[in-house]
Amino acid sequence: MASTVDKGAGLGARLRARFSLLNTQVFGLRLYQWLWVLLCVAGALVAAAPRVLSQPVVFYADATTRFDTGRYGGIYDEVGPGVTGLQVAIGDANEVLRQRALATGDVRYGRPDYRVEFAPLEPGVVRVRGVAPSATEARALADAGAEELARQVRAAGGREILRNMLGWELWLAMKPEGMAAPGPFDVLLREIIRTQAFPMSRELEPVSTPRDVAALPREELSDLARALEARSDLWRFAINTRNATLDALCNTAGITATAEREAALEICARATPAAAAERAERDREIARLRAIEAALRYTTITLGAVFDPTTPSASHSVPAALPEAPQPRYVPQLIALAALFGLSFGVLGVAVDRSAGVTQKMVEIWAYRELIRNLVLRDLQARYKGSALGYLWTQLAPLGMMLVYVVVFSLLMPGGIAQFPVFIIVALLPWNYTAEAVIGGTRSIIDGAALVKKVYFPREVLPLASVLSSLLNYLLSLPVMFLVMAVVQLLSLGRLNLSWTVAYLPVLIVIQTALLAGMALLLSATAVFFRDVVHLVGILVNIWFFLTPVIYPLSTLGDGLAVRLVRWLNPMASLIEFYREVLYGSPVPVGQIPTPGLPALTSVLRVSVTALLVLTVGYWVFQRVSRRFGEEI
Repeated sequence: MASTVDKGAGLGARLRARFSLLNTQVFGLRLYQWLWVLLCVAGALVAAAPRVLSQPVVFYADATTRFDTGRYGGIYDEVGPGVTGLQVAIGDANEVLRQRALATGDVRYGRPDYRVEFAPLEPGVVRVRGVAPSATEARALADAGAEELARQVRAAGGREILRNMLGWELWLAMKPEGMAAPGPFDVLLREIIRTQAFPMSRELEPVSTPRDVAALPREELSDLARALEARSDLWRFAINTRNATLDALCNTAGITATAEREAALEICARATPAAAAERAERDREIARLRAIEAALRYTTITLGAVFDPTTPSASHSVPAALPEAPQPRYVPQLIALAALFGLSFGVLGVAVDRSAGVTQKMVEIWAYRELIRNLVLRDLQARYKGSALGYLWTQLAPLGMMLVYVVVFSLLMPGGIAQFPVFIIVALLPWNYTAEAVIGGTRSIIDGAALVKKVYFPREVLPLASVLSSLLNYLLSLPVMFLVMAVVQLLSLGRLNLSWTVAYLPVLIVIQTALLAGMALLLSATAVFFRDVVHLVGILVNIWFFLTPVIYPLSTLGDGLAVRLVRWLNPMASLIEFYREVLYGSPVPVGQIPTPGLPALTSVLRVSVTALLVLTVGYWVFQRVSRRFGEEI
């Protein structure tokens, strides 16, 4: 190792002589500083261009849902903590649209270029915007969304009517014998009560006021039918989700014959408790759906409770106009903004270089690149020394951890996330890189104490070599990640669904490496003077793991202040989301297809600035105390 250091010193002298041309003054700056500025501008353009250029061409079409606040004003009341009835109606309308799209084999709904947005305006008015790649699709989405929201508003009013009718049936059940025989609809209502087919936000209570369905005004009868219709849709969606989960648990997705599939599910349920519980709940939901549909048929067929959402009434929709032109994408402006950011960062780097001599230090570290290479190889050899499988452990270790999480969270605690093995592994591998780099980097100076005491070399070499060793281990484990993605996609979709967004992976790796290098420099320097840091970091990394959305989607925390704090205070949470977005997509329930995309430029910029700040602080602290390492270790 000493000879390697001596060679590095001689190589440093030759390197400085060879690059003397780069010190030439050109317009007030050295040539290497001009190259740095150009590199920053080019890097900013490379990071921003895919996101900017891949912006879809979209059209906006605006329809409107209008309803009588005198009749449906209660929809603005809270039905839960911070949730109004209107928000519930909008969520239900969105879910109905999504399920309808899936039923026709259209998996686009919910993507940035194919979605519906609901925006409450004045009381009783909601703007419904359709976003689609063509003008006709945008108008169709807006109209469908407005019509469905009109139905859901009526359903909100119909639920209160149904509550009173069910309460009347409860009151009749408490009366002495000898009451008149129940009518046809009374029988259907009692079946709804028996099967708990219509859950309410508040517990049902007996109501002494008679409610005869045949005597309801037409508007109330329409509201009642819409409430039953909406509940029917929700039960269908729930049953479909249960069936998809059963197919994942029992591998019955390829069985099309109903009798054969049910027989296979029965066998699976006997052997798998999770499948048995899921199947029993599905059967209960089927019974509830039948009770709701029987009541719905009576109101629509026998009583003629028809509803045209486009006809002006207490709740109706106003169709959208056909959009004339797509929305502007501002491609030149965004590219110019990215170039300006790169230029600003380059100028800032030149200022820092002039004050701190960063370039000289980088040239010195580059001269010892052979030492870094040997340290990285030594670490890898020590890691797998004596093992029969050697390099294969870089593939088997993450695969084994993924299987553990899949078993625990998919079987014992089913979460209903589509392609769950892919969801886990695309986040688990970069997290393993982080944990190894932070823990190894913290110990790097202490573990290299013998080398530090014997010869001179840039002390930054040790923590940087530890980070690069972890990076190499991460890169070597990528093949197993792509293998898992391919196998899961072939089994669940019957085809590969790899996206071009995987090309964005190097950008994320560079950002993460800069962040980890800064942390390694800072923690390794601190650990020399406070040895407890080594033990404390091991504990904090375990806590950090659970604060980072590796085994759960960040959306489970909601959209409030907690999520924003996690994103801002934990850069790894955002990085894991970025990896998941470019490789997997947004988390979706079982039965849907996740669609990869690119992270927002503002988010990438925020995390990049955070990583560079951590790197700057880590380097500054390391430089301040590194000359005292020999005395302390």
